[in-house]
Amino acid sequence: MNFYSKFFLNSILSIVPLHCYRNLTPKNQKEPILDLSNVEWESDVPINLSSNWEFYWNELLEPSDFQTLSLVSVPVVDFRPWTNLEITKEIFPAKGFATYRKKVKVQKKSDPIHLELYFSHLYTASKVYINGKLEVEKGKVSLDESQIDPDRTNTSIHIESNQEELEIVLQIANMSFYHGGPRSEFLIASPKQMLLFKSKSLLVEIFVFGLIFGSALYHLFFYFINRKQRSFLFFAFVCITFLIRIPFLNSKSYELFFPVLSFDFQTNLLHYVNIATFLFSISFLSELFKPYNYPYVRYTFYIGAFFACFTPLTPVSIQHYLNLIYIIVYLVLFLIFSIFLLIKYRNEAQGFYFMAMGLFSLAVFCFLAISLNYYGVQGGLYLIIGYLFYVVFQSASLSQYFAFAIESRANIEMRLHKESLNALSKQRAEMQLMVHDQLGANLTDLKVYVERLISGLNKSLKETFGLENINQRVVSIIQSLRNQLLYIEDLNLIFENFVTGIQLTLLRRYSDVGREFEFVPSDEFVSYFSQIRITSKNQSHFLNIFYMLYEVCTNDIKYGKGESIWNLHYSNGEFLIHQKNLIRNSELIEQVNPELKSIKQRLVQLRGRLHVQIEAGIYELRIYFPEDRSIHF
Repeated sequence: MNFYSKFFLNSILSIVPLHCYRNLTPKNQKEPILDLSNVEWESDVPINLSSNWEFYWNELLEPSDFQTLSLVSVPVVDFRPWTNLEITKEIFPAKGFATYRKKVKVQKKSDPIHLELYFSHLYTASKVYINGKLEVEKGKVSLDESQIDPDRTNTSIHIESNQEELEIVLQIANMSFYHGGPRSEFLIASPKQMLLFKSKSLLVEIFVFGLIFGSALYHLFFYFINRKQRSFLFFAFVCITFLIRIPFLNSKSYELFFPVLSFDFQTNLLHYVNIATFLFSISFLSELFKPYNYPYVRYTFYIGAFFACFTPLTPVSIQHYLNLIYIIVYLVLFLIFSIFLLIKYRNEAQGFYFMAMGLFSLAVFCFLAISLNYYGVQGGLYLIIGYLFYVVFQSASLSQYFAFAIESRANIEMRLHKESLNALSKQRAEMQLMVHDQLGANLTDLKVYVERLISGLNKSLKETFGLENINQRVVSIIQSLRNQLLYIEDLNLIFENFVTGIQLTLLRRYSDVGREFEFVPSDEFVSYFSQIRITSKNQSHFLNIFYMLYEVCTNDIKYGKGESIWNLHYSNGEFLIHQKNLIRNSELIEQVNPELKSIKQRLVQLRGRLHVQIEAGIYELRIYFPEDRSIHF
């Protein structure tokens, strides 16, 4: 690996440290035998042995071979794929095999010691010898290309020894992947500290998995409640593809629940998951920006997915290259298209900043993970963190987007309702003018004409033609017309201020019959109705209350006398209408109950009840009904 690559990797890993282990100092790295005899193994974090490995290209050496092998000109390399090594300007091909060797002094005297080695999957089959003993073989290592069997599992090796030094010999063979050799960290620690390291890494994965799983369920349920919001469905599917991928990254936690899967099966599975991720992601963007249609971009993703489905059928020598190219090309295309939509429609895109932060996080961590994996460093944890940031920010963006959609729809409904009320008000005003100008004018002319006839005729002729009765009838009709016009005005006032509208309506009716009227609403009653907006959804509820009180007033006018007292209360979600007046005679008991029939019908719709009491010539009516919880303030 050249200087710039090392600088890039060291910079990134120092800026974004996610792993809980210790790297060696440059002084320790240059020692021919790494001296770790001063390490307190039971308390110290795992140590990364990824530097200064002896490298034997195109050889599969046994531990016994090093007894007679000349080690004068042995190249020393980092624990990275040999495809990234440059030794005397020689570039090594991906296909091939090699042996890596390292010596580590783990204690100062020969006492029993228990240690553990841990490293992630290599490219692509490996054997590990510790102090001359074969400890583990992953896949099948062979000099025969046709016999090499790749493996994609992490490795843990428990070492119980009483020697001061450990000789680690690692054989690696690759015939299928675009990289060959080791990768990531080679850690050594006590079993206790190694378990702690693995647990921390696994806890991060579980935490991220749980958050993304919760987000997927939330958006799925939300879609089932509101089927028109298909963007929530596609985003849930994107989250599900992340969930499928997480157990195969970093700690390979899927092995806790399922048998170990072959290298080829895992490669193909993750490739098809990548295809699904891109398809659901572009569908998500298309739904989110539905008014702005870009079919050619969608077709580009569909065509790419179609051809990518056949890459597992290609020779393994190029299959992994094609998979990598597909990921990079369509990830870049998705990010560019997303940024284009956000910038061009930033005024319409609600949750713009959350979406931008999600895309930025996804881009940084995805390309970081891809770069690290390409250079042979474990990038799975960075990719998992990228998924987390993207899902969190995108969920916040969707929530803001939907909140804005609900608010916009509510505003539209309110504007439509106001327009309908204005139209209805204009229609009523025009009807009033028409009735007043035409019918009212004609009735007034008739009244004037009859009065002239009466003034010009003698008493006998007046009685013969009944002109006095006709005149009284005309006056009564004019008064009735006037009352109806005032009633329409009262209805208009009801929609503007409910309590004031009721008070003026009742006051006008009592004034017409020459009775006094006392209207006393409580502060809670006035406050409740002052916060209510009458819309098309709750209009019938308010009209039921209005007509019910109108009927109470009518009964009072028919059978009552003197001052009428009205007290209106609201408490704990229930209304009380208390009306009291004098009655004309005690026989009214038998007459009032039938007159309450229409009031009872209204109360059925209001889910209320009433109580009537007549005592000492005083009539009292109490009406109870609950508030309508469906009404929104």
